[in-house]
Amino acid sequence: MPGKDQFRRWPDRTGASMLYVISIMAGVLGALISWAGAAMIAAFPGFGSDNLTAFIVIGPLAAIAGFVTAVAFTLAIKGEVRTFRGLAVRSLGVIMMTGALATGGYGLRSAVLSHLGMIAKAPAVEFEIRLPKTLAKTASAADLKREAQVELLTDQNQTLARIDDGLLATEDGRAVLRGSVPLKFRTADRIVVLSLPGEAQRAFKLRLPANPSPSDEFGPWHMVDRVSPISRKETARGIPDDTFAIRYRVL
Repeated sequence: MPGKDQFRRWPDRTGASMLYVISIMAGVLGALISWAGAAMIAAFPGFGSDNLTAFIVIGPLAAIAGFVTAVAFTLAIKGEVRTFRGLAVRSLGVIMMTGALATGGYGLRSAVLSHLGMIAKAPAVEFEIRLPKTLAKTASAADLKREAQVELLTDQNQTLARIDDGLLATEDGRAVLRGSVPLKFRTADRIVVLSLPGEAQRAFKLRLPANPSPSDEFGPWHMVDRVSPISRKETARGIPDDTFAIRYRVL
């Protein structure tokens, strides 16, 4: 039959577990407050730091200091740790536990995204769509930018692309529509669709693997893969070949 001392250990273990949980929560809160406070102070005029530097450099350093300080303070108050050695050992234990939880959470997130066919760090495709000369002559650059719509269609989702301001001009007088669109899912079934008022929809197949690698330069120009007519009359007489083309690279 277990003795009394054996039953007395359970409250101590439970209390220690709760102490670590409280310490982690206090550390996270301290890190957030320190990050925000340091970034705001560093971004004030006269400190010589811009907003971006304050947020991505000074803020994280302050967050680390705030996390360690909050953990040590919580252990000293709640855990009644009085010696420097005991405080350092327990603080290190909490920090290692937090790192293990963060690593496990990141691994679980990656596994879930992979199971759903999503890319953890979604790349983007930067594209250039070359328009025919006739279209560039009949419509202004502002009208093309305002009325054009580019959409990425996959077997998993559909996403509107961001179109850049201004159009490029080629040597032969054509206009080039530029933009980018994120690749959120692992799939090789990707089609870019260009929609212009009064024009048939042009579809371009992206010749990319399911999880593409970044590329420094644009690939070759590709002609239209499919044209969707805008009326039955147009379908009956057939759609003449045009000079729409696309090229792209992965960011």
